[in-house]
Amino acid sequence: MLQPSSSASVLGDFSQSRITLRGTSYRLHVKPDGYFINEQLLSGGEREHRVDYTLGSRRIQHYLTRLADGRIIVLPPSWDVLRKQWFHNFDIVDPQETEGGAVQVWNKSCYSCHVTREEKNFDAASNTYNTTWQDFGTSCERCHGQGAGHMLLHRETPANSSGDDITRLGGLDPARSTAVCAQCHSLRDMLTKTFAPGQNYLDSFMPILEYGQKKDHDPAYWVDGRPRRFSNDAIGFWQSACFMRGDATCLSCNANVHDPAIPANRIIREEPNALCSGCHGTLSINVANHSHHAAGSRGSECVECHMPRSVFSLKAEIRDHSMSIPDPENTLRHGIPNACGNCHRNRDATWAADRVRSWYGPDSGRKEIHRAKAFRAAGAGDKAAIPLLLSILNEASEGTLARANALGHLSRFPADERVVKALQNSLQDPDPLLRAVAAVRAVGSEGLSVALADPVRSVRVGAAFSIVNLRVQIPAGKSADALESVSREYEERASILADDGPEQFNLGGFELLRGNPAAAEKAFRASMKLDGRLPSLLPRVRMAGAEAAR
Repeated sequence: MLQPSSSASVLGDFSQSRITLRGTSYRLHVKPDGYFINEQLLSGGEREHRVDYTLGSRRIQHYLTRLADGRIIVLPPSWDVLRKQWFHNFDIVDPQETEGGAVQVWNKSCYSCHVTREEKNFDAASNTYNTTWQDFGTSCERCHGQGAGHMLLHRETPANSSGDDITRLGGLDPARSTAVCAQCHSLRDMLTKTFAPGQNYLDSFMPILEYGQKKDHDPAYWVDGRPRRFSNDAIGFWQSACFMRGDATCLSCNANVHDPAIPANRIIREEPNALCSGCHGTLSINVANHSHHAAGSRGSECVECHMPRSVFSLKAEIRDHSMSIPDPENTLRHGIPNACGNCHRNRDATWAADRVRSWYGPDSGRKEIHRAKAFRAAGAGDKAAIPLLLSILNEASEGTLARANALGHLSRFPADERVVKALQNSLQDPDPLLRAVAAVRAVGSEGLSVALADPVRSVRVGAAFSIVNLRVQIPAGKSADALESVSREYEERASILADDGPEQFNLGGFELLRGNPAAAEKAFRASMKLDGRLPSLLPRVRMAGAEAAR
């Protein structure tokens, strides 16, 4: 992903000495010591920036420069590798408002995935970065763990020997195997900087699901809970029956994970149904009867119906990994694209819905339709959503993510006794994601002190946040000691986001309610310094309270 800028890595056409994007002119030029882009946004006058790094190489390539304050920013001109043309980076991302104007700060908004062992090293006092990393791109250790022991072992033994010297994805259970990919390929909240392959995903991350996504013009999820935006493949895959019931992993289809060119996979290219028929053997015999498309046609390919291109990527549409059933009714009701419409662009969703019902019966896609109805109503604050959400939560076959989304949406109705009971019961659910959602979205105190001792970090941190936010009194003893310990885990999470104003604002409130006025004041001051859009009065009022409490 990230590479040092060089004649080998830069793909953009810098022979176009001047380009205009979104009405702004940019000058491109090559010198003996590198590539340069002139822009006017950051300084008010034209300024030359060296291209220090390239980001991406297959579809899109961005050009990054390191500023004097340590920010590594994405320069506006980006190169479309497939279409061989320049475009403005803001065409595909929403920038952050920062001092000097709107800009995408790579070492803030893209932290942790493009390089290995990245250290953000943000200094709040000077508002500067000294970001470092061990390796460009995704190195062996990102997926296999520390390799020093492996290297030493194989200096003494044959290269094909086995052992526990590194993590081998094929030897992990499906949840832990897919978590290795999900450390980057999921929309998540980081709880700690250290994720080791083979660990429980929820000990390092808390997934951001449909119920908790930021509400804007470009949502990360469709309303039925499936991913809408790219780099979230794991969240889609974890909703699939292939994973939930078939124990499939990322390796089941992406056998050669060391080659990122998935379309070059010979099996996918030459025998498009071979991967699916390896598990679903009977369908390969009657593919025409099942698909209602002629054998050998595009419509008879499993992925065209069950992995439609409904996920929006960088100027591209990529396949949905939830392996869902085509549901044109959700197109009619909620505007979610359906597989039929991807091919039959001259037909509307009503036509497609009629065909699906006539082929597969009235119950086809009922779960997806039910979820979309429930989640949409809950998002609108409609109490009629409560029984719909409870029916999803209480049905084990819905799977972890659908149930977690339902529970998250239920917390929008804290005055309803059914909701209070559901959240309390979920704190004891065998599924750790349900416990984590119940902990962080708690509306009452019952069960939270027990959750502080949960073996899963995301549950503990969520419980600590809710205990402090709800001002739950914890008596001296083991629970109080546990709260103090887990609070340090919460603070570690906040330290990862030391350059994020809203997160520091939240940390200030957390510390103030814990009775740590000095720490609260420090966090509030940092929040105002980092983000001028935050309410200025409330932090000052809280700082006054913090001063008085000293």
